[in-house]
Amino acid sequence: MGDGIIGKFIYFWAFIIGVIVFGKIFGFMSDTKTTIIILVAAALIYVVWVVGRTMAARRREEREWQEMQAKAAKRRGNKRR
Repeated sequence: MGDGIIGKFIYFWAFIIGVIVFGKIFGFMSDTKTTIIILVAAALIYVVWVVGRTMAARRREEREWQEMQAKAAKRRGNKRR
């Protein structure tokens, strides 16, 4: 569910609602200005986290693909001897 755009949208709003709930419980959001600052910071943190995870997954896939290609080339080289 998290790979698609709908899943990412739902997870984002779940994260923001969680920030609001915990901010209210712990008393961090006392006025409107503080609430907006916390929510903008939370949104930026979430976006950076998602972009980082996406980039890491792409690098991991590329590395696995290169390893698979290297193994295939090695197997082809062994068969020719």
